[in-house]
Amino acid sequence: MSLMPFVVAIEPDDLAALDDVVKAGRKAEREWLTRARETYGVQFLRGKALSEARKKIRVEYRRLRDVGKLAGTRDLVVARAVRAELKRRRMDGEYDLVPAEDAAMPGRRVGTGPHHYQRSGSEPTKLTGRMAVRLPGALGDQLVRACHWTSAPAVAALWEWQTRWGDGPEVIMREAQRSGAVTVIDLWCAITAPRPDADSIMDKARLQAQVVTTGDIVRAAVKRAIH
Repeated sequence: MSLMPFVVAIEPDDLAALDDVVKAGRKAEREWLTRARETYGVQFLRGKALSEARKKIRVEYRRLRDVGKLAGTRDLVVARAVRAELKRRRMDGEYDLVPAEDAAMPGRRVGTGPHHYQRSGSEPTKLTGRMAVRLPGALGDQLVRACHWTSAPAVAALWEWQTRWGDGPEVIMREAQRSGAVTVIDLWCAITAPRPDADSIMDKARLQAQVVTTGDIVRAAVKRAIH
């Protein structure tokens, strides 16, 4: 089975709690295997009978993992929760492929910068941890497609907003500082840049809130798994 990798920013406390869930799941798997071996009387079997019993146990073990009854790894715990989260949001239906030009676009998607995760002001982000997880190929593909098409209307509207208002003076100055010394031209561009009114700023925040990323879903899935 192919696996699709994701790396997600996450709260360290949530990552620690997820590790505890995984440990509990691993313990449950070991207990299941012990009971299964006792049920089949593995300790009393030899030769072909032993081989067949072990095969039946492996088949059932994989089946229970596939349906989410057993989950003793981070990948399995998160995959189970991602499926539930997509279903809760009604994002588990059929979606078209993500257009190649969008899939190949570098950097963050419009609307998913820092303010996408800090909607209550300029407080420091809590997403200081990093979590690597591998989802089954079909589930990972579903996640990517669902997030792309769910967010598409808001993303299109944000591009229109960006075209109308541009980067704004704060972004212009920040980019100038990153590139080195701020020039007179940079200052002039910042001073003369169009400034959106309060309603336009609210519209942008509303649109940003409608953008759903794969990271949003995975983080919500982790919250689901640990509570």
